[in-house]
Amino acid sequence: RLLGMSRLMSRKGGQLWRQAAAATLFRRFLNSGGDYLQQTKIPTYHFQDSLPRLPIPELEKTASRYMKSAAPLVTEAELVSTQKAMDEFVSGVGSKLHKDIVEREKKRYSSFITDAWFDMYLVNRDPLPLNINPQLTIHDDPIPEKNDQATRAALLAYSTARFMRTVDDGHLKPDMFHTQKCLGGTGTGVLSFLNGKGGTSQFDTMCAMTPKQYAFYMSYVYGTYPLDMSQYENLMHSTRIPRKGKDELKKFKRTKHMVVQRGADFWAVDILRDDGKVVPVGEILSALQLIMKAPLNTTTSPLGVLTTMNRDQWAGAREELLSVSSNAAKLDMIDSALFAICLENYTPTSYIDQQNTMLHGDGRNRWFDKSFQYIVLPSGRAALNFEHSWGDGVAVLRCVNEVFDDSAAMATPSPSTAKVPPVKIELDVPASVAATCTAAVSAFDKVRASVETSILEVPGFTSKYISKKGLGLDGCLQMAFQLAHYQLHGHSGATYESANQSAYKHGRTETVRSCTPESDLMCKTFFDKSASTAQKNAALRTAVKNHGTLTREALMGKGWDRHMFALKYEALQNGLALPGIYQDASYHRLSDIILSTSTLSSPVLNGGGFGPTGSKCYGIGYTTGTLRGVLDPSIKGQDGFATSVMAYTDQRDPAAFTASIQNSLGLLREVLDASPDKP
Repeated sequence: RLLGMSRLMSRKGGQLWRQAAAATLFRRFLNSGGDYLQQTKIPTYHFQDSLPRLPIPELEKTASRYMKSAAPLVTEAELVSTQKAMDEFVSGVGSKLHKDIVEREKKRYSSFITDAWFDMYLVNRDPLPLNINPQLTIHDDPIPEKNDQATRAALLAYSTARFMRTVDDGHLKPDMFHTQKCLGGTGTGVLSFLNGKGGTSQFDTMCAMTPKQYAFYMSYVYGTYPLDMSQYENLMHSTRIPRKGKDELKKFKRTKHMVVQRGADFWAVDILRDDGKVVPVGEILSALQLIMKAPLNTTTSPLGVLTTMNRDQWAGAREELLSVSSNAAKLDMIDSALFAICLENYTPTSYIDQQNTMLHGDGRNRWFDKSFQYIVLPSGRAALNFEHSWGDGVAVLRCVNEVFDDSAAMATPSPSTAKVPPVKIELDVPASVAATCTAAVSAFDKVRASVETSILEVPGFTSKYISKKGLGLDGCLQMAFQLAHYQLHGHSGATYESANQSAYKHGRTETVRSCTPESDLMCKTFFDKSASTAQKNAALRTAVKNHGTLTREALMGKGWDRHMFALKYEALQNGLALPGIYQDASYHRLSDIILSTSTLSSPVLNGGGFGPTGSKCYGIGYTTGTLRGVLDPSIKGQDGFATSVMAYTDQRDPAAFTASIQNSLGLLREVLDASPDKP
């Protein structure tokens, strides 16, 4: 299947899935464990046939939630107009669209948002860097000599190949969320065999013995929620291919090589044998060292920069490349690679410079279309930059965690002659494409010069401190972002916070709309000079509590964004005129995200970030935990809050925003310090 997960459990897709599962089971018995990161009693995709469906919200509740999100962003007159448009939508065409979606979803085992969400990414014509691709920077290897550039890249490639084998052969333990609810630990009488909890050997045995179509229910009895694993299918040997109007997400048959970029050159390096076994790390190291001995090519056309272009423009340039018949097989070598590695020749001069290098670099030696690519600096520091249409952060973060742990546990490798030497991929570049590359370099240089990144670390603002005050940490941080924006701009702005829905079949994400009437009132209260500390405390608690409710609803499939998007997609797919609610001022205001926020935490990460989604947007990546002391070494090792904010400087000042966040956290601390700790 070439279009990702969207039709995985259609009738035909179900047959393919069962055939693939049988092949996986066969490989599990035939292959030795040497190429695997782990082995598991519960096969990787064991729960896929029994995961719950993502619920389709009631149309009336979606409308009500939508109106609440619109309220702080529009005038009273605009809100009245929005309510009228929404009433007409719910009682008219919206009701029919909703019923059509419900009826169709009864006939298939998937998610109602899957097709629309894939198309949303693939139809988007914006360039991938800054707009789509995020990055996760990985900690250095704990053994210094393993941070030689070629050595680090070889270790990452080797462990990633082992990770891929582990997934493909069904040995990766399924993603699961363990709780103590349901029967876990309390089974009695005839249910005494369930007197355990998720994650134990007993749990693993019982779930593995349960037929796949019932496995979710067995795990639930143990208080465990398995998560959707379908995104792992597109993590390797896949790429996004530019097409005019709509791109193609293409997955290749089991391939053996990775593609390595250094300067303007591309190389194919085998990391799997013909029999599917992983090439020893010493051979991979030897191949990379051979590549690095070649003169650095910075003179020929850097084809990687084509992937920084508008997607239609890149599609046109690709067609010109393919007009040379010999280029087809060479482009296929790049597209079909398991993943890409960029051996970066530039050394960042600061942490912020490192963040920007990992996110976009100069664009010349990247291939942003790959499902993911490692960027390895001369120092050995590495990052994973991934294209977003095929999946979300959960699968990527699992890959990063497993690969780091595996590679860090290895001894320093010694090079050994590769049985298959690296193959240089040399395309014949027409003059017109060379000119396009030159123009793309100039254009991307202007784009990357138009954005700036600012970072902030604040010690003491921790989960422990916030929980003692009876509040949730993420809710408080989101309210700090609201206060920061209000302080700078005098009004609230549309806010996106990602909520993962992998608890459901083919789940992707939902939007937590952190800007609410409650947060707007909180901001007004905090900046009202006549407001007392008690009033500020009450407004904060109300806003944070409401944010917690919205987050739970989003995780449970009760947000409004995906539902409204699916209804719009349904109308357009059926050739209907765009309903009035989607032409209303509030819809445009809600769609123009001002605060784009997301968080991923892992002990193996040294950083991460993403670009702003628009000219007025602040891209806010944040985390909590041990601080790095990037700007202030005296706070290194302390617990606290950290953020990286990126924005276009012609309309936004990211440094001013991080300063405003710091001030807002101080305001919150002042109010919370005055309130008693929770008993």
